[in-house]
Amino acid sequence: MFKVTAAWMVGLACCVCAGAALAAPCSMEVSPLTLELELAPGRAHTGHIQITNAGDGAEHIRAYAQDWTLKPDGVVVFLPAGRLPSSASVWVTIAPAEFDLQPGQSQRVRYTIRVPEEASGEARTVIIFEGGGRDLSISNGPSRLVPRVGTIFYVHCGPRPAGQARLLRFEPSREAGTMTVENAGPAHLRFTGELEIRSEGKLVRRSVLRPFVVLPAPFNIHRARLGPDLLAGLPAGHYEVTAILDHGGTALLGARAELDLGPEPPLLIASEE
Repeated sequence: MFKVTAAWMVGLACCVCAGAALAAPCSMEVSPLTLELELAPGRAHTGHIQITNAGDGAEHIRAYAQDWTLKPDGVVVFLPAGRLPSSASVWVTIAPAEFDLQPGQSQRVRYTIRVPEEASGEARTVIIFEGGGRDLSISNGPSRLVPRVGTIFYVHCGPRPAGQARLLRFEPSREAGTMTVENAGPAHLRFTGELEIRSEGKLVRRSVLRPFVVLPAPFNIHRARLGPDLLAGLPAGHYEVTAILDHGGTALLGARAELDLGPEPPLLIASEE
């Protein structure tokens, strides 16, 4: 079993408090947020990441590589370097690995990734930039806020293979529907898509899905929640809901469901007597 060190949303720069993830603004900015590399086994790549102190106080920055994966709901889970079989973290060297940044100051950090001769398939890592902690006083006692941002890496050891995916389940409903997608290939996939709602063959609503990433096995399942807003405001009746997903392959994924909607429940408004 792996020990979870922190959980964030993909691409979110946030501050982590001891014992809890906080959706607090972060005083550090990193560019780029994501990098994809195609490297032959035995080869190396060197590049740069820029980190900026956008806050009003000095920061002492520590840079290091960690493993990461995705939970089925899309939340990123970070783990110590080398814990996952798909880890590229132990291939990474960083310079400088520790430095100070004054307010408004930026630093270019050099990274080198050396792929072993025996490597194959997709490997992943994230370079984390961690600032100094800040003491907090919250309702359940004192705590400490630690700002962290990072650049996520996908390293393809050889050419990237064609994507393979399946839409396993599609169950829209008035309350809370779900959609389950499986990545059946050896590399991560990025999905975009939309939902179309028809009544008697006529399009009555179109909703764009939030883009998401699905990793290869064993973390290859994504479960999206279709919130009540999808069908909110539609009158009672028979509807056909179609999901259309694009992962950059030669064909789109699709699924269709029919459902009978009853009237929306009335809103309960509390009042003081």
